[in-house]
Amino acid sequence: MAESGELDFSSLDGMDDIDWSDVEGELQQNREMLIKEAEAKSPFDEAAPEGEVVDETPADVDIDFLLNVPLRLTVEVGRTALLIKDLLNVDLGSIIELKKKVGSPLHVLINEKLVAKGEIVVQNEKFGIKITEIIEESERLVKLQEN
Repeated sequence: MAESGELDFSSLDGMDDIDWSDVEGELQQNREMLIKEAEAKSPFDEAAPEGEVVDETPADVDIDFLLNVPLRLTVEVGRTALLIKDLLNVDLGSIIELKKKVGSPLHVLINEKLVAKGEIVVQNEKFGIKITEIIEESERLVKLQEN
């Protein structure tokens, strides 16, 4: 740096003598290499016979990280709608009537999406749920795409 606080560019004087044809040549080689890689046959290019589902996950992809993604599981006993005036009258011992009938299956929700139905069980003095029905995969996918 010069003593006046200004930058000293004197060492760059010969830099404008770059042979740009070399740079252009390298760019062209890189472009050709990228085109060849893009044209290379992909394992996903093969068409599956009609009606057959192809697993599009390459074998070398490690998806174990998904096993640690937290999800919220909710078991819904029932629902009802209340007016604010009725909610304000709720006190200890109040009974709120739910729309669901006794003995009907409980809904199992994952991240607020219905995935299964079940019934309450008691095990080791704790409540649990026994899965009695799993929602069809096609229905689950439709529900996941909603919103």
